[in-house]
Amino acid sequence: MQSCKEEIACTEEFRTVSIKVTGDTLTDFYTIRISNSDTIRIPADGYPDAYTYPVLNDNYQSVIANSQESFTFIGKINDTVVVNEAFVISADNCHIDKVSGKNGVNI
Repeated sequence: MQSCKEEIACTEEFRTVSIKVTGDTLTDFYTIRISNSDTIRIPADGYPDAYTYPVLNDNYQSVIANSQESFTFIGKINDTVVVNEAFVISADNCHIDKVSGKNGVNI
């Protein structure tokens, strides 16, 4: 375990909030941070199957530490938006956590 500045013990796990999209394979996907319209792109490499897409991961923890924010996951096939799902994600001093949002959608 590593220790954070406030002597909080953080686990070494790496958390990812993801969504499973069944019915077809997305050709493009990204997450939008609602508060400032930032576009966040996380590669899908290394996920358990071809239909699981990352919404946000611990690489973004420091940006939203000790708060919660709204995000929208956008999935496209060619240039058509086929997935538009809202998420609320929080972060403490160590990790992100999903507060709300779907686990999966069928397109």
